[in-house]
Amino acid sequence: MTINDHLKQTGKATGTFYFKQFKVEDGRSTMKVGTDAVLLGAAVDVAGAENFLEIGTGSGVIALILAQRSEARIDAIDIDTASVNQAKENVATSPWYDRIKIIHSSLQDFIHSSDKKYDLVVSNPPYFSRSLKSPKESRNISRHNEMLSFDDLVSCSTKLMTAEASLWVILPVKESDEFIKTASDKGLFVHFQMKIFPKAGQCQHRNIFHLKKTPSSFAKEAILVIRNSDNSYSEDYIALTKEFYLDF
Repeated sequence: MTINDHLKQTGKATGTFYFKQFKVEDGRSTMKVGTDAVLLGAAVDVAGAENFLEIGTGSGVIALILAQRSEARIDAIDIDTASVNQAKENVATSPWYDRIKIIHSSLQDFIHSSDKKYDLVVSNPPYFSRSLKSPKESRNISRHNEMLSFDDLVSCSTKLMTAEASLWVILPVKESDEFIKTASDKGLFVHFQMKIFPKAGQCQHRNIFHLKKTPSSFAKEAILVIRNSDNSYSEDYIALTKEFYLDF
């Protein structure tokens, strides 16, 4: 049984997920609730940051996790109308409805319409560039990077970040090198990397990166294994996510 199966309640409509302090409906969102989003929201260092920006919020789950973990004000943008409407509904029923603002905008447009600077920027970005596409165009926008290339993500984020701000992203291993090269070329440098393995003995499948404008000669590293060899959840994974998942 997956984490998503634990979150879904029997007798409820598909696409309803219950966390310890909030619930998320994702039936109309192009990006569904998943492990990547929860991991990123849980791993981000929120200490000292007061103004957050989430790029590509989907159902709003990352923004809600960040709100639970902080006292910050959070702007969350998305290009997809249905996702924005659903994220607004999810935020409205949460305890943090007055600290999260959902904005219907592409990142490229947002940098021209906002003069605000953020000390924390977070994104679970689209990363497929040459893979088979879905017949549903809105799904393609959320998963494929034609509408938000790594170059645009880094360039626009840099313009919206304060001098000491942090950018946090989660990416598959395959796309990580391209992203880090793009970031370095644009003046963002890795300060921390979390290498994520789905199960003990399996290959790494995700990276979480923490980047800043200041160069770093040494990036700290951590390793997170989600499941033990017997398929149980690891102590590290439970410790990272226990404030959110009902079963932990």
